[in-house]
Amino acid sequence: PPNTMNNRGYSRKFADANKKADQSHIGVQLGRICIAKDIPVPDVAEYLEVSRQAVYMWFLGKSFPHPVMRDTIKELIKKLKAQ
Repeated sequence: PPNTMNNRGYSRKFADANKKADQSHIGVQLGRICIAKDIPVPDVAEYLEVSRQAVYMWFLGKSFPHPVMRDTIKELIKKLKAQ
């Protein structure tokens, strides 16, 4: 069968959907970093104390984190970029 997974455990379809999503959304930005750095959605969900489904939707730009979470997500992005 064709390889449908990239080397990070995210499907190509999911990674492509993230690339096509609006980069201005903080959830999409977080998704790009997590995909690039092989950080699993369950780890992100646990760290942010939200559901995995919420994280998947943020990564695709289909829903957006609550405004209260923006600073926490910005800090997480900063930490991940520094790794």
